[in-house]
Amino acid sequence: MKSNIRVIILLGMLVAVGCTFSNKDETDDPVTIYSIIKEDTAAGIDVVSISGSNPIEVRKNIAEYEIPETTFEAKRKVFYSILDTLHRLKTTVGQKQSIYNTIDSLNYMGIHYLESILTDKKSISNPLKHRLLKRVSSYDKIITVYSWEENLGVNMHTNICVFQYIGSGNTPYVIFNADDDDDDDFNFSRSQIIALYKLSSESGNPLYLANFAGNYGKKNHFKGSMILEIKGNELFFDYDAFGGDTKYFFKNYTEGEILTTSFSYKLQELKYTFKTLNTIVETRFIFNGQIFERQID
Repeated sequence: MKSNIRVIILLGMLVAVGCTFSNKDETDDPVTIYSIIKEDTAAGIDVVSISGSNPIEVRKNIAEYEIPETTFEAKRKVFYSILDTLHRLKTTVGQKQSIYNTIDSLNYMGIHYLESILTDKKSISNPLKHRLLKRVSSYDKIITVYSWEENLGVNMHTNICVFQYIGSGNTPYVIFNADDDDDDDFNFSRSQIIALYKLSSESGNPLYLANFAGNYGKKNHFKGSMILEIKGNELFFDYDAFGGDTKYFFKNYTEGEILTTSFSYKLQELKYTFKTLNTIVETRFIFNGQIFERQID
């Protein structure tokens, strides 16, 4: 097979609330799908359309795709090409609905490549850099989050977040937290991680405060906090961060209002400062070694 053949991207229907799909449109065989190969375009990415495919099946097939590149550098090059293509497609969003099929598949192929890249130890000393890519690391570099905007064509800006964390033997592990099975009313998984802090834990497992941000549209925003826990070589997102089986704390704010978050290592204090034209309200928590306790002034 020619060396310039890179990646096959499947066009899946974008997942949307309330959508249903018939079984006859589902495509299960990744070997058959990925045998539809075209030579490289200038971008290094070829898009193959399978109209009407179930998006969950398309994503499953992408996750099972055997990446042909074997080196860190080659995989990184293809991943950057995927992000370049996503950047170009962003300028055409709104012209036709079918563009979201391409965007969804490119997003998930990007996740697939990034997961492979970040399990390579070279990625620890060679962090990825791209104009679409945001990177946030804890001070000790144990946890790093790479993210980019999904660009789903709706007012709500949602993000793809891939977490890299360092386990035993300085080995990097990776998880994409889609959080699809979460039964909570609030789901942080499409938010952007804006800061990571190592906590003084008494649990025996490393704990990290993760501050995140997102929005429900152009004018309605939120910021929040949760705790990430490393157990052995696994990363968990369900820590009881605020007691009473409360994983998250978050506050909403609108255009014209200002909400900032800060954390003091010395005091182990998490603080939210909410400002309007006439008021300033602070909400403070102290981490007691196990959970964040709200402080009443």
